[in-house]
Amino acid sequence: MLPAASPPFSCLVLDDDLLVRDLASSFVARIPALTLAGQYDDALQAFEHLARAPVDILITDIELPQLSGLELVRALREPPLVIFMTSHPEYALPTYDLDAVDFLVKPLRFERFLRAIDKALLHLRARAAEAAGRLEAAPAPPDANDTFFIRTELQFVKLRYADVAYVEAMRDFTKVHLLNGTVHITLVSLKQMEAQLPPALFVRTHRSFLVNTGQIEAVTGQDVRVGTVDVPLGLTFRDAVLAQVVQQRLLSRHPSRPA
Repeated sequence: MLPAASPPFSCLVLDDDLLVRDLASSFVARIPALTLAGQYDDALQAFEHLARAPVDILITDIELPQLSGLELVRALREPPLVIFMTSHPEYALPTYDLDAVDFLVKPLRFERFLRAIDKALLHLRARAAEAAGRLEAAPAPPDANDTFFIRTELQFVKLRYADVAYVEAMRDFTKVHLLNGTVHITLVSLKQMEAQLPPALFVRTHRSFLVNTGQIEAVTGQDVRVGTVDVPLGLTFRDAVLAQVVQQRLLSRHPSRPA
């Protein structure tokens, strides 16, 4: 017995012969990895179902009134995986052009049906794994808690904390300098800005400057280096900057020993 998928893959059965249709549907019900989405005796009804609610696997007869199984699959814009059923083995060749998963010759046998389903499940699980891989590889969207808005000119601009290099006072305005060189001017004082930005991420280095601690590359007696810019370091702020930025990660000749 095949292991169940979570959630199970949906399956639609199409055959104008009631006995065959019921037999194929009973086979589907025996496989935990599948769920029966519907069964039809008419290809046009099946087409409407698939247009409204696509399924993962279509198990269809080839010889049908009005529209054959082959014509149905060709008419679908995005057909599911298809397993054809027929009493005529000579129909096998046309199914290859439609990339059919398998071709079952009636009368149906469960063991042969199961092999066809196993092929389909391999395809479906490979697709799912590939999609999951693409999702993991894609960059995660910024966390809403990692961003903030400022008002500049006639718009509100969303910024990421990590993209801010430093903030510079300009009387009642502030200039927000980003790592990429962009500068935004907003009608918020530096004092107001400092009160609202996370204190763990930003430190005051001067009465006119607020700096992103994660972007500080060097600290001297007079300034801190942020990228290629030297931001002034005021004497009254120096101890606080050293304590917050340097001392927690400073490697020294005489490291303190754990108690």
